[in-house]
Amino acid sequence: MTDTEKVLLYTNALDSWGIEAQVAMVMEETGEMLSALAKARRGRVTKDEIITELVDVSIMMEQMAVYFGLDEFREEKDHKLSRLKERLKEWKEKHNNE
Repeated sequence: MTDTEKVLLYTNALDSWGIEAQVAMVMEETGEMLSALAKARRGRVTKDEIITELVDVSIMMEQMAVYFGLDEFREEKDHKLSRLKERLKEWKEKHNNE
């Protein structure tokens, strides 16, 4: 599915069910993901189950990005990734010198 097709699909979902219902779904899907990750720490969930929950959360996050501002979301994500890259570089420099 192309990015354009995804945006149209997310917009259709938001138009059909409304932002309040979709925000509730974000909370539900996030809770299910957190539960799966907690179970994974105890070896009580499969990798496939975790992947399913991660995908559900990812879809809902993309939908929220479309609603709140996809361009701003992408810019902020790029900013955060650049910051992570810099922090990793600093960490490696510090720990390689020990």
